Amino acid sequence: MVFPPQANEIAKLIPRLRYNVKPRHRNLKQPLGPEGRINKMKITLSALFKYERIELYLPRCDEVRGYAERLITEAVRHGDQHPSTMDLANFFLEDKQMIHKLFKVLAPRYKDYQTTYTEMHLIPDKCHLAAEKKVACFFQECVLELKGNPYPPMPSKPKPNRESLTNILLREANKEFQKMKLKSESTESKN
Repeated sequence: MVFPPQANEIAKLIPRLRYNVKPRHRNLKQPLGPEGRINKMKITLSALFKYERIELYLPRCDEVRGYAERLITEAVRHGDQHPSTMDLANFFLEDKQMIHKLFKVLAPRYKDYQTTYTEMHLIPDKCHLAAEKKVACFFQECVLELKGNPYPPMPSKPKPNRESLTNILLREANKEFQKMKLKSESTESKN
């Protein structure tokens, strides 16, 4: 009698990614269908590994991030001597120099990482520009980058400080406004 493999045995066969990949791919519309979608992923992955920081729209950024995490995980885990990993890198990276960079530069850089290898930053909406052009853009723009890249860090949103002068003044102005509003409502109700 053959017993099914245990869950812990299966977990050893499949490398665990540090990034939660969605169970189904996003529907990125392409005129060429699924083949066009894969070609777009190849181009974007090659650009990510070449420049280490790229700007795209959120759906494609999220989709490419999963592919990049998988490629780097396989490269770190198996190296360039593993035929399946080489086939995977050869399929997804159109620029053959990027295959070399993946195994000789990025895999050694990330071998001791305990977190994700990529980072995604949302870019604030440019609503005023869209209003000037009278064009509506429904996708959020974002930046996808490989950690440890040579560029300066992306600016993060400042944490709100309740004790900053601006916030204190706004809080006091709000209190004054509420008092004035309450007075005007009470005088109106008397009349």
